[in-house]
Amino acid sequence: MSMLERNPADAVGGSTPEPIQDASRGWQSVGAMTGFDFDGESLVVTCGVIKISIAPDRAGMVRVRLAPTGTFARDYSWAVVANDKPITPPQFEEPPGALKLYTEQVMVRVQRAPCRISFHHLDGSLISADDASKGMAVDGNEVRCWKTLHENDHFFGMGERAGPLDKRGFVLENWNHDSAENEPYTDPLYQSHPFFMVFNDGLAHGYYFDNTFRSTFDFGKTSTTSYSFGAPDGELNYYFIPGPTPADVVRRYGQLVGRTPLPPLWALGYQQCRWSYESDKRVRNIAKKLRDCKIPCDVIYMDIDYMDGYRCFTWHPERFSNPRKLLKNLRQDGFKPVVIIDPGILVEGGYSVYDEGVAGDHFCKNGDGDHYLGKVWPGTTVYPDYTRSATRDWWGSLYKGLIEDGIAGFWNDMNEPADFTFDHGSVSLDMQHDNDGHPSDHRSVHNIYGMQMARGTYEGVQKLRPDERPFVLTRAGFSGVQRYAAVWTGDNLSSWDHLRCSIPMLLNMGLTGIAMCGADIGGFRGHPSPELYTRWLQVGAFYPFCRTHNAGGMGNDAREQDPTAFGKKYEKHNRAAIELRYRLMPYIYTQMRAASASGLPLMRPVLLDFPRADAVHKLNDVFMFGPSLFVAPVVYEGVDHREIRLPAGDWYEYETGRHVEGGTETPLRYPVKLSSIPMFARAGAVIPTRTVTQYVDEKPLDELILRIYPGIGGGTFYNDDGRSHAHRDGEFLSETYAVDVDGDSNERTFRISERGGIEAFVPQRYLLAFYGVASAPQRVQLVGNDVPERKSKGAVRKGKGGWYFDAEREILYIGLHQPGAGDLLRIC
Repeated sequence: MSMLERNPADAVGGSTPEPIQDASRGWQSVGAMTGFDFDGESLVVTCGVIKISIAPDRAGMVRVRLAPTGTFARDYSWAVVANDKPITPPQFEEPPGALKLYTEQVMVRVQRAPCRISFHHLDGSLISADDASKGMAVDGNEVRCWKTLHENDHFFGMGERAGPLDKRGFVLENWNHDSAENEPYTDPLYQSHPFFMVFNDGLAHGYYFDNTFRSTFDFGKTSTTSYSFGAPDGELNYYFIPGPTPADVVRRYGQLVGRTPLPPLWALGYQQCRWSYESDKRVRNIAKKLRDCKIPCDVIYMDIDYMDGYRCFTWHPERFSNPRKLLKNLRQDGFKPVVIIDPGILVEGGYSVYDEGVAGDHFCKNGDGDHYLGKVWPGTTVYPDYTRSATRDWWGSLYKGLIEDGIAGFWNDMNEPADFTFDHGSVSLDMQHDNDGHPSDHRSVHNIYGMQMARGTYEGVQKLRPDERPFVLTRAGFSGVQRYAAVWTGDNLSSWDHLRCSIPMLLNMGLTGIAMCGADIGGFRGHPSPELYTRWLQVGAFYPFCRTHNAGGMGNDAREQDPTAFGKKYEKHNRAAIELRYRLMPYIYTQMRAASASGLPLMRPVLLDFPRADAVHKLNDVFMFGPSLFVAPVVYEGVDHREIRLPAGDWYEYETGRHVEGGTETPLRYPVKLSSIPMFARAGAVIPTRTVTQYVDEKPLDELILRIYPGIGGGTFYNDDGRSHAHRDGEFLSETYAVDVDGDSNERTFRISERGGIEAFVPQRYLLAFYGVASAPQRVQLVGNDVPERKSKGAVRKGKGGWYFDAEREILYIGLHQPGAGDLLRIC
């Protein structure tokens, strides 16, 4: 039985927190309303000593805060971004027994006795409500909120989580943890994201609990009538996020905590890493092997062994004796080098980073005022206090030497933060922090420590290299980390279970705003079989962050894990998977640009685009890749078929254009071989692609290949220089395509319906590949002028273009030289 098919109640090994205590055992629920004040912008309700603030927020959201003593805490958030747009004041009503607050999106009803909050559509129909018996409650410093649970409620989001896509029936904990031995149901893991979406019968809403303490979420594990969220300290401070669709919730949440910025194009290429390429000779060897074997690759990593005694910001004087020469040679071959940087700084006088940190008071202290001392790779270490602005600035400045050496990007690891001193693997809660000028111990800072490290890195690299987009990768994070870094899922295992588990984990991360995410392809711990690695790479080719990484050992103990390491039989399939990614790069880059604007992720659950699909909440091993492609990878060993249930509508095999009907009562039994990557395009989809390159900037995008599938629809294409911020100033190209079919004459039309930006990024040539064309056209015209027929596909791609019909494959190829916006192409 697959691990994803287990009942959450079967989880063992302490992976699930203890059930939440019932409200009757120590919890004091909010009682009757004793007063209120509406100032035209927000409503403050008084219930004895307790005060509750209810206020509209950006994008139709509603913020609720509870002050147990009547005084609200400091209004500050590490996650929520500043709002620069005006908020329409709410309308207020005072009917008998309740108060009502009307925003642009919802009506908030506050029951008087006992005080309970519910959210409604503007027509009065219920969306979500406090549990009648518990509602909001306090127990000493602890805070918690119970909401009514309905039979068909399903829960998604919460960032990096093991297990199935739907979290109903789980209790989840937010506490960043160095989970080196994690299994498919381990919780918590490396990141904490207190956001979830409630999905019921195609409709959705969400909640964001803005609390950095060790919060817990009970999604119906301990009760069949309520779910809850809370924390042992801090404020009960949450945002209600209206839908009505899942996509609406994700878009609004992105406006709250920020979105993934457009990464440099090279960061979307294939990336090769291991622990460890421990010498410049080994780095050169893997680079040469990938190029000799024609395996497209953009990035090579250097793990901790490039350092001198694991001292951050240093090079080993013998194994990496001439780093600038190495990095120059890598860049000449198209590789962008990335190095790891950990937070633990060796305690050693004469080591400049340590000396500067002490002089600048940049390291965390104990409760007694001495430096907090931990143990990680270098030995006895201190930890920078990234919650202090001056320390983040100092930390960012330390990257200057590595940037001057030629490093392209930075990988922040061990930043939960890890500490080998304790069995639990992290630092003591006695560690003290500046906390942005409001000193605190580690309890409130632990979950945001890694995020603030990534922030210091990102902002520092941006200052040092202002004309380029930074690339930062982090293991630990909190809500909003996507503003600063890509995320990978940590130390997974080379197993079929972990391969399958990576899909719902990344899908929930995408729903939580982390558009640039991935898992270690092939697994970090252990060694995959050749088949497992190939199948994993076929899935990983669709990870937004696509990297092979493993702990393969060093020297004589080294065991390779890369696309060439499993013999020629598997190498060709591994190459094909990576080449597919590089062919899709224009589509991938276009969708990452869209994600940076809308928050909708590239790799996403089917429910985001098809919320009404049958049993959509159960789809753990399929996903949408952007809005146009449905991917159903092979994730079981030794199979010759897989079952696929496509959403209702017409679909077409990506490679062949063969029609497949969706929405059928029984799933499609789809035959597969080792080379198979089942992928289907929506009817009317226009997918921008290109020819394969060995790295993304090897050749300019002179020819754009548009794969066009039968039906009415369209697509988009985005292009810029791939590295700078000039796109913010209008230096980009954006095109929207429209395709149509006349049902009577079967005439097809295509046009660029919109074009924005500058002509410098318009491809020289467009090759349109129309799939599913049963017979050769009688005429092809562009703006009323005949397009000439050619004798081969190759001839179409040369000179002034033309058209060619491949009768065997039922594909019509049309080559055009820079068609203008609005130019109508007719095929009849």
